[in-house]
Amino acid sequence: METDEAMERLQSLRRDLIAFTESRMHALSRLEAELVGSIEDLRRLLDKKRKNDESRKTLDPPVAQKPATIKIDDTEYGIDDSFRTAALRVADELDLDELQAAKRCYDVGVAYEDQMESTTSYRAIIRFHDERYVILDCLRLLLSQSVDDVESGDEQGLKELGRNVVQGEGGRPADASLFFRKCLDALSEVEGYLDKNSAHKQTVAFTGQSIHGPMAQFLVTQRLLLVQQHECLAAILSYLIRAGYSSREDYRPLLTKATQREALDDITIHYLPMLTSGAAFYGADEATTHEIAKEIHGLFALGNTRMTWKLPIVRAAATICWLSEYSSRFLDPTSAQTLRVADRQREEEERTKLFFECVKDKGFHFLLLACQFLKPEIWYDPAKVGLVRFLMEDTPIIDATSASSEFAALVMGELQSLTDAFVANMPDALRRLKADEDDKRRANFSRPPEAGDQDQLDLERFLVIMSYAYQDSPEAAQDFWNDKESNLYGFLRWASRRLPTPRVAAFCELLRAIANDEKSGNQAHLFLREDTTMTGGRLRKSYSVSWSQIFSELDIYALAVRNKPANAQQAPNQNGTAVEGSYDESETYIMLESYLRLAAHLCRISPDARNWILREQSIHIGETLFHLASTGNDSRIHAVCFDMLAALLTDKIPEVNEGMWALLDHWISGGGSSLPRHGRLAHTEQKYLNNYVANPETATGLVNLLNALVAPTRDTGDFDLGAISFPESLGAQSRHGGIEVYIDFVLGPVFRSTSSDDVIMVDRDRLPIDVLRYTCLELICICLSTFQEDLVALANATNINVDAAIRTSSLATYIRLHPFARVMDWMFNNNVIHAFAHVIRQDIELLNQLGPDSPRVQATLKAVQAVNLAMKLQATYFDIVRPLVSKDPQSRSPSNANASLASYDEVILSQLDLVTDLVSFAASNNLSLSLESLSLLQKLCKSRKLSDPPPFSEGSSVRVGSRLVGRLSEASDAIAIQLLRFFELDAGDLDSPEQPPKVAQANAILDVLNESLDNSGGRPSVAHCLLGFTCHLRTVDIEPDGAFSQSQSLFHHIVLCAVQAPSAIETDNVSWLLKLKRGCMDLVLKLAEAPLTANIVLPNLRAMDFFLVVAEQQFPALATTLWDRKLLNDPTLLLDSSAAALKARLFLRENYFEYAALELRKVSEARMFSVQEKVTASLLGNSTGPDGQRTPIMSIFDLFDFFDLETEPALVANCKIMKDMDFASCLKDDPEIVTAFDVPMAEQLLLLQKREMQISGTIKDQTEDIAVDDDIRALCASLTSQNNWRAIQNARLSALEAWADLLSLVVTSSGLDPETSASVAVQGLQAVLPRLEKALADSIDSAALLAKLTLTLVQAATSSDSAREPSRNTGLVHERLLSAFRVCLKIIVDSSTGLGLRDVCYRICCAVLVALPLTTTTNGKPTASPNARQLLQLVQTTGDRLLTVITEDAFSGRGITRISSLLFLDALVALFHLANVDKSMFRALEKLNFIPVLIDQSIGNVTSSFSGDNDELATAVAYFHTALSLLLRICQTPEGTTLTLNSGFFAAVAESRLFSTDPDIGLDIDKPAALREFYNLLSAVLRVVTAVVLTRGQGNASVLQQAKNFLQENRFSMQAVFKRTSAVQKTAGPPEKEAVEVAEEFSRLLVVTGFLEDDEPAHVRASRVNGFT
Repeated sequence: METDEAMERLQSLRRDLIAFTESRMHALSRLEAELVGSIEDLRRLLDKKRKNDESRKTLDPPVAQKPATIKIDDTEYGIDDSFRTAALRVADELDLDELQAAKRCYDVGVAYEDQMESTTSYRAIIRFHDERYVILDCLRLLLSQSVDDVESGDEQGLKELGRNVVQGEGGRPADASLFFRKCLDALSEVEGYLDKNSAHKQTVAFTGQSIHGPMAQFLVTQRLLLVQQHECLAAILSYLIRAGYSSREDYRPLLTKATQREALDDITIHYLPMLTSGAAFYGADEATTHEIAKEIHGLFALGNTRMTWKLPIVRAAATICWLSEYSSRFLDPTSAQTLRVADRQREEEERTKLFFECVKDKGFHFLLLACQFLKPEIWYDPAKVGLVRFLMEDTPIIDATSASSEFAALVMGELQSLTDAFVANMPDALRRLKADEDDKRRANFSRPPEAGDQDQLDLERFLVIMSYAYQDSPEAAQDFWNDKESNLYGFLRWASRRLPTPRVAAFCELLRAIANDEKSGNQAHLFLREDTTMTGGRLRKSYSVSWSQIFSELDIYALAVRNKPANAQQAPNQNGTAVEGSYDESETYIMLESYLRLAAHLCRISPDARNWILREQSIHIGETLFHLASTGNDSRIHAVCFDMLAALLTDKIPEVNEGMWALLDHWISGGGSSLPRHGRLAHTEQKYLNNYVANPETATGLVNLLNALVAPTRDTGDFDLGAISFPESLGAQSRHGGIEVYIDFVLGPVFRSTSSDDVIMVDRDRLPIDVLRYTCLELICICLSTFQEDLVALANATNINVDAAIRTSSLATYIRLHPFARVMDWMFNNNVIHAFAHVIRQDIELLNQLGPDSPRVQATLKAVQAVNLAMKLQATYFDIVRPLVSKDPQSRSPSNANASLASYDEVILSQLDLVTDLVSFAASNNLSLSLESLSLLQKLCKSRKLSDPPPFSEGSSVRVGSRLVGRLSEASDAIAIQLLRFFELDAGDLDSPEQPPKVAQANAILDVLNESLDNSGGRPSVAHCLLGFTCHLRTVDIEPDGAFSQSQSLFHHIVLCAVQAPSAIETDNVSWLLKLKRGCMDLVLKLAEAPLTANIVLPNLRAMDFFLVVAEQQFPALATTLWDRKLLNDPTLLLDSSAAALKARLFLRENYFEYAALELRKVSEARMFSVQEKVTASLLGNSTGPDGQRTPIMSIFDLFDFFDLETEPALVANCKIMKDMDFASCLKDDPEIVTAFDVPMAEQLLLLQKREMQISGTIKDQTEDIAVDDDIRALCASLTSQNNWRAIQNARLSALEAWADLLSLVVTSSGLDPETSASVAVQGLQAVLPRLEKALADSIDSAALLAKLTLTLVQAATSSDSAREPSRNTGLVHERLLSAFRVCLKIIVDSSTGLGLRDVCYRICCAVLVALPLTTTTNGKPTASPNARQLLQLVQTTGDRLLTVITEDAFSGRGITRISSLLFLDALVALFHLANVDKSMFRALEKLNFIPVLIDQSIGNVTSSFSGDNDELATAVAYFHTALSLLLRICQTPEGTTLTLNSGFFAAVAESRLFSTDPDIGLDIDKPAALREFYNLLSAVLRVVTAVVLTRGQGNASVLQQAKNFLQENRFSMQAVFKRTSAVQKTAGPPEKEAVEVAEEFSRLLVVTGFLEDDEPAHVRASRVNGFT
């Protein structure tokens, strides 16, 4: 590749081609464009410019002073001697132009800046081979569509593009031939590179050195890439031949290359598809003429033209392939009429002779070797492995990395064609092959054992080859079954007859292979039923394999071993099969094993076969198999008997399951043993089971049987609550009831044996141990996962009789008998803990190399699942189960648990190294293992025992950090690097709406990281370790040269994912994408807010322009109309992931608003004014780029559109029978909506209720039963809908709160000038007020938030002079204020609003009344302004309820609401007075009896209020002052004064004894300013008294007299105030302001009442006439 861009393009093309072949490709236009853009790269194939003297002289001129620079493609590069050496090494190794080699070295130097100079050449070579592999794989994938039948236009288009690559635009056959030769040359070149690779290894070996370090890694990687290239080229050449792009002139060089192979290795195997496709194309009579075919035949046939092969075994296989196809030309006698009969017979004999020569030269051995190499046994199948090894004889095994699955599928397809052709075209050779083998077998039986020759088993090899070819290919297998007149079916019937023992195994293997799904399994069952009669009515083997034959052999052998096992061989019958009593035990074992393996396989996939065996067989299959499993037979017979028994339990029903338990329990108690009874009495059941531990294969079979028995039954009833998978009385007569003995057997000796180092050292093949380990772990998971813990909660929280409703006799019995308790006991056993640690401690690189179905991978997965279940269920075990089972210790065996372990957290604590393994599993290629490990890690991060630091480190008095952090700190960087790829999305990941595996893993990783941060308590955590921080005891930092500093950490990748990942595909909001973005944003926000990391994270985010980029990416909420392919108004949206998509969208908006608010606060505190200006501008809809140019984006007001995202209401179940169900017992804690319905638990509750109704007879017939089932489904759907609806509403509310907080910051703390801030506030009011009014009916919580925001906006809008002084925006401001006032009045009078919301509205109304200019000057006199008149009209339109609500809040409200309501009423009184309509107001207040109550609650209760709770004292004081202020306002008019006097004002003042209190002491207020508060109260009351006198008193003697009486009654208090003010002025410095105010108010009252004149006697007044006072 000349550029990295071309390589990326080809890699993208390869991904899309793979997706297309797997039917996952949806963006076909992109694939076509990539193909068109890469067609020249594909045509060039592996062309390169070879090394030459001119380039070498340029790079390394023969002069003493070497140049320091070289020029490549018009670009100069600086070089030194080490670089020059590396480039020359690359050129020599690859035969590549020296300048191109130098360019490649430079490119890898840029890509790997931290590399050592010695590895530069290695990396350049590896990159070269990797690029070539990508090209070849793209071509292979493209050409694979050329040989398939075209089914669609898209496939036809790919076929045309493939033709264009091969033949060019002209489409000439000569060009295709040239391309074929080019591929053949490339094959030779790759083999040359492989030879060099081997030569390097041999050179090092000859020197006596070992290969290690970078060189060892280089050689391994280079060979792997070269083998992959060779695979691709072999497939390409095979496709080219099949598609007709080659000629006979091209085919001969290919054969010549095949003849030169010297080693029987993986490279030689790669020639097989080329040989088979060549034979099919040139040998058959459809594509070539007879002359051409005969000419090619001469290359294989005996004679002078025959090619010489270095490997006879390969020649034999190639010749068999050729003969299988070439023979088709001679099936029709009329096909070659020019030949005489004698010539035809002679040629036929020559071909037959040639075939048997090839058979003798082990041609079938090579084909079987290829099958074994290409399709290795992933799971341990000893029968098949043993059969193949037996048939392979001394053929060497290929020791190399397994081929790719694609290449294996290609070869198997070729072998299908080959075997089909062999059966169809060479029937005589097949018959002769069988006859010869049977004759040889008879001859061997007639001789003494030591004189017999080895059997010829080539027909068996052919059967096994055919089984490999059709294995895992259901469609191809149908070729056997679709037509009973076909060659394949005829061959199957022919091959099933007269089978000697070895051939039985091979035939059964073939039948297992072609019965690989339910359909073909049922057809195989019918095939075996076609012959169901015994021959001659005698117990002898039938002439063909059938069910009758299988079970008769089984019965005969069981009878023989039950009576007297025969040891001597007897002569075979005429068919080569042993008659009754003539068993050779080794062959008998093979036969029985083959039959039982076939029967077990068919029982698992064919319901017809399974049911037929269980119901229609005359022999008792279970008893027979248990008897065979208890004899001294071969261990493999034991294993296959157990496997057959387990297969019979597939899709089991309770009757079959319980019957099998009875047989098993009878068997272990000695009933199934063939040993004498007295020999069994001394053995306990446990010891009897322990006999099956030593052999892994037998132990695996027995544990598999237990797994099948313990697994939940396919219940035929309505439910399976409280059911155990065995009879309650099982074992009760001979031991502790239940299955403890089996659990102890599996988790004791069996599972312990899998972790024993001795066992593994003795058995070099670890596969049997891995399989056994998996089966044990599967049993553990079944026992833990099937325990129904919700039953206990429902029994305690509901009135349902759970004991009667469940399947078990009682809930206590269920808890006691269920294996959950015993398994949990074992989970705390030291040996089991050690075994688990042994299983989980695996090399992640090895697990990734093994495939997802490997036993070791599956065992590791099951181990993690078991630990996860133990962590999840440990609370139930410790709190409920263990105490209950401990009450009756006689009913169970002693516990095996370590009593010192109080929780499974402590188990993990004792094996902390496992945490590192679990984190490494998160990066596994196995999706299930990754997700399960992450789920467990999430639980571990919640554990306080694991997250909290220990008191002190060992041997030190210094506290250490979190245990998890301490264990992960060293490996966290390496693990985090493996996690980066999950956050790198490409176009291929977004082709389908289905979630790709990498996104599922990314979401799970984010869940773990967020959970870790949530539970960190402000300390370093697992999340900090993985994200790139260096963790200390209580702080974190970053390494100067670490990944975080270089912006290569997991944190930075998550930030980029949050920014770059889309949230929708076209018009569909996709839930998994939205969840990914939300998880990323949550993580970023938590780190930015946390004091621990804020100082590190925020500068990094600003350097990345994180906020500005996120702001630019915001788009309208309704721009995409679908939510996981559902419309917003679809009622079913609330039932699935569509609700999660909508919820995630709302939370994303919340994240954006919260981060913007955080950024505003931080930059404001740091006085970063330029950043503050950018953030504010972005929020207002203007993004400033690096060049200073402003781009319009969505403003904060545009982003308020999320509030309009509304769904249909939650579904309501319309039940017919199950009405009025109470689901209070089914509530669970939810992090988002506090509590939610536990739908699975609710379903269990409904099923229990149904069962109770059945018992009581409420459900009478099938119709009502169906109706109840419908009700259950409807109720579960309703609960799910309610959960999702509440979650969406909560998400909207959270987003609204964040938006309101952000807008408040913008108008108050964003650095805007007052004018701009007021303008933004007005714009905010325009957006908020309509939604506030709407929220009043939809969501009171939303209305409360919007109301608080409105208050802030109103205050901001009136903070400048724009609200009062005329300007161009004045009218708009006044309009918004009037709208706010109107909406608030509507909220106040609404019956659904609460005190808090009304309090905010009161304050808004007061702010509006204060802000708006209410007076105007008309003719020099102040009058009500238009604003005042509009406000008055709004109040009057609201009606009498307004005053009613205000007065009720003033008296019965709480706290500040009472004050707010009085303030608003005070403002309304002023408004009415200004408009000169206050009389109506006073009449309304009088009607409501407001003034008397106000006087009583303010003045009348003043003393009692001050003696109460001091916490509410400030509120009480404020309330009194507000009430007196209102009274003062009322008393400014005669009508109001009269109303106040008539309400007992003076009497209330007198009763309050406020003025009777010593002014020097004041009220009992426990605060430093107590006296000042007292004086404030006195002055406030005196103002009201003065206002009363001024308004009504001077013309009303009664009022004057009441005022004078007031003064007279409080003379002492008045004198004390005057005295205090006088004393202060004389002796104590300046007088207290409050005391002076009281004195002034007394003075005013004295003056207006004339109290002093009336108080003096007449003679005193007369004496002062014309005198001085």
